[in-house]
Amino acid sequence: MTRVLVIGALVVLLAVGALLMWKRSAQTPRFTETSVSGSVQAPVATSSSEMHLAVVLYPLYSRASWSRIVAETVTMGTTTYSGAYATSTAIDAGMNPGAVLTPFTDYYDRLLKSRGWRVANDLAAGGHVGGQTGYRNGPDTILVGYRIDYSIVPKNAPSQCPCTVSLSLFSSGTGGR
Repeated sequence: MTRVLVIGALVVLLAVGALLMWKRSAQTPRFTETSVSGSVQAPVATSSSEMHLAVVLYPLYSRASWSRIVAETVTMGTTTYSGAYATSTAIDAGMNPGAVLTPFTDYYDRLLKSRGWRVANDLAAGGHVGGQTGYRNGPDTILVGYRIDYSIVPKNAPSQCPCTVSLSLFSSGTGGR
């Protein structure tokens, strides 16, 4: 029994080592960062290398269709984060945006906390058109967000459903790589 456990542990260690060596050999992209205080802008890529989200975000939430991952710079207050960003295509939420965004945010809350990440309240934001939850693990940062687009936006009244919801993921740092 002990021999089987030792052999199994060695196989896992070899697989993890091979994965780490492969990840380290991947070429990191060069890009020109552009940022305006308090806003989010995508930098202009100067390399064809693919950006990668933190490995702790995988498997990606399966109830969404995800865009290509791009380099992104996010400025919040006086802190700027550079990393990788992906967004979903808009998902029809009908009269209930919570039915789309709640399973998504719950999925990542459980996933990240189970992997040692903690909620960072200073990175949280929310309102009637969107929000995000921030997570930290050492120097690494992850933002799990959503945007609600209402089909009825009266000039002097609250926005009204039906609506669509777009989901987003951002990771800065190594994120467990």
